[in-house]
Amino acid sequence: MPHALDPLLRPRSVAIVGASDKPNSNGQAMFEMSRIDGYDGPVYPVNPRLKTLAGQACYAGLVDLPEVPEHVVIGVASRFVEAVLDQAIDLGVKSATIFAACYLDDDTHPPLARRVASKARAAGMTLCGANCMGFYTPSAGLRVASAASPAGIRQGGIAWIAQSGSAFAAPSHSDRRLGFSLCVSTGMELVTTVSDYMDWALHQPETRVIGLFIESIRDPAGFLKALEAARQKAIPVVVLKVGRTLKSAQMAVSHTGAIAGNDAVYQAVFRAYGVHRVADMDEMAATLALFDTPRRVAPGLLGTVHDSGGERELVVDLAEDIGLGFAELEPATCAKVAKHLESGLVPENPLDAYGTHNDLVNRFAAMTASLVNDPNVAMGLFMANPRDGYAYAQSYTDAVLKAAEMTKKPLALVSNYSMSDERNLALLLKEAGVPLLRGTRNALLAVRHVMADRDYRDQPAPAPVAMPPADLCAKWRARLGNMPNKKSGQKSGDTAHLSEAEGLEMLDDFDVSVPRRASVTTADNLEGALSGLRFPLALKTAEDHAHKSDVGGVKLNIADMAEAHAAYGEMAGRLGPRALFMEMVPPGVELALGAVCDDGFGPVVVVSAGGVLVEFLGDSIAALAPFDQATALRLLRALQIAKLLAGYRGQPAVDMAVLAQQVARFSQMVAGLGTDFTEIDVNPLICSATGAVAADCLIVGSADHPE
Repeated sequence: MPHALDPLLRPRSVAIVGASDKPNSNGQAMFEMSRIDGYDGPVYPVNPRLKTLAGQACYAGLVDLPEVPEHVVIGVASRFVEAVLDQAIDLGVKSATIFAACYLDDDTHPPLARRVASKARAAGMTLCGANCMGFYTPSAGLRVASAASPAGIRQGGIAWIAQSGSAFAAPSHSDRRLGFSLCVSTGMELVTTVSDYMDWALHQPETRVIGLFIESIRDPAGFLKALEAARQKAIPVVVLKVGRTLKSAQMAVSHTGAIAGNDAVYQAVFRAYGVHRVADMDEMAATLALFDTPRRVAPGLLGTVHDSGGERELVVDLAEDIGLGFAELEPATCAKVAKHLESGLVPENPLDAYGTHNDLVNRFAAMTASLVNDPNVAMGLFMANPRDGYAYAQSYTDAVLKAAEMTKKPLALVSNYSMSDERNLALLLKEAGVPLLRGTRNALLAVRHVMADRDYRDQPAPAPVAMPPADLCAKWRARLGNMPNKKSGQKSGDTAHLSEAEGLEMLDDFDVSVPRRASVTTADNLEGALSGLRFPLALKTAEDHAHKSDVGGVKLNIADMAEAHAAYGEMAGRLGPRALFMEMVPPGVELALGAVCDDGFGPVVVVSAGGVLVEFLGDSIAALAPFDQATALRLLRALQIAKLLAGYRGQPAVDMAVLAQQVARFSQMVAGLGTDFTEIDVNPLICSATGAVAADCLIVGSADHPE
């Protein structure tokens, strides 16, 4: 069935406006690149200066072409873009690519980029760019490119979609061991977004994995839809998301106008859909290569074969650092492996197999296949230092190829030294469906990703999450939505938030445990207000102070009524009469629960180490709201502070079932509040063997959104 992006990415004909005969020019490159991979549709060069180009007719304008092209490459300067686009729209052209930045020093309002986007959308035209490097569709033999690049892009199962031009070019131009179903530089995404390219790639039967280099997502709803489609098709998505730190996020804001989202929000989205996040381009390349194999990882752990005892130790150390385990071999497997080992070597996993060159190919093939076929092994790596023109390396490669014929599990050859020149060996292996991965750590990280993908897909589908009663949600949404904002008299810098007493009341309504408490405004009713509470108590000012402890607005461990009178009188005299008394919560492990409402992706919950540790450790994890108790338990166990929750140095373990229930209820409350809040902060949530209690709460309403 035709896809809406087919005219863009697989057009029947192409016109190149700005094609040129000037040596080493972009115009010359655009024309030459269009056919370098064998595209067999008509390509019409357009340049009023030329009559012919490379032996074929060259046309003065789009109106002079013998047919209406399906795709127009607008390869001219920004000041000419709009006129060419208008011509294309008038002719009924279905798609276009714009390389120029669409920025004019003397522009009018609305600016050029917005005018281009508006016109293209109104015409139903798909658009790559602006400010992009184009795209490659290997299965169509087409490159729409702004600059020259080497021939030989391989067809394969990787859809590579990058918001950075350099990131787009790095794997597609530099690494012929990778094979692609699509490579696209998205640029400003004036019309067609990352989500649209993902959707097209998911409809191509050759696509096995999608790789993304993103700064921000301009179409959150479409992105979530594409991730869900990838999940349904069991196609992994690997993401390198930049803008993680505050400084890089600020840099992204100024780069093609993209607004960098909160990284915790992206973390939550990726977790929800099983997206694999990588740290750099080397990890990306290794992970894509491993996913782009027809074999899927079996149950079990990793099996590795080495030609060096020292490098085997290195691999074991690195694997432990990243949390990757090795399979325990069955006795029958050990017996099979032992038959091919030199004297003194032990049949175990990881396996040091180095010995003499005697019948090396057959021995190493038999050992490797026997180890990988063990029922406890999920996949195998042969780890050495292969390089072209080296007899041992050729023998290792032949052994791996032969072993691959003796197993149905994934198998890869790994170069422990990523600077080795082994491209010929890599291509030989690629033809047999065996990747050659560069770098020990890169390979191990890639293995962790493919195993995590297996485990994610083996999880049972989550059951629908029970939501709080609709009338309760409506009550608090109305309360949050009706808070005063800056237009109604707040001072500059003030925030519209619930009082702590109101915040605790809201948590209580949603069955999140809070201390018993009482609000007071005068000493005259103090004893009556505290009659239902049990000492010891905490006293907090309820006046409008963002950081109560900074102004002496918190007093703990008030033992009796006399101390309550004295503490209240002193605090009221300094800070004002409004105050909150609450029962002291027994000590325990302190967590923090936070929530933000992202404009694109909706409510997100962040669970972290609490109290003073929230900033000291940087130990946090995020998830889309709502989620159930089982998901909450997985989040808690992923924290570094989970060791404290389990009981540490004689301390009692936290009741994890109750804690997970509280965290899940918090997420369901957050989801029920919808878009009527900006931020919620519960810190600390004090956790013990007897329960989990929220001791403080700050809730900022949606009225505080900037207008």
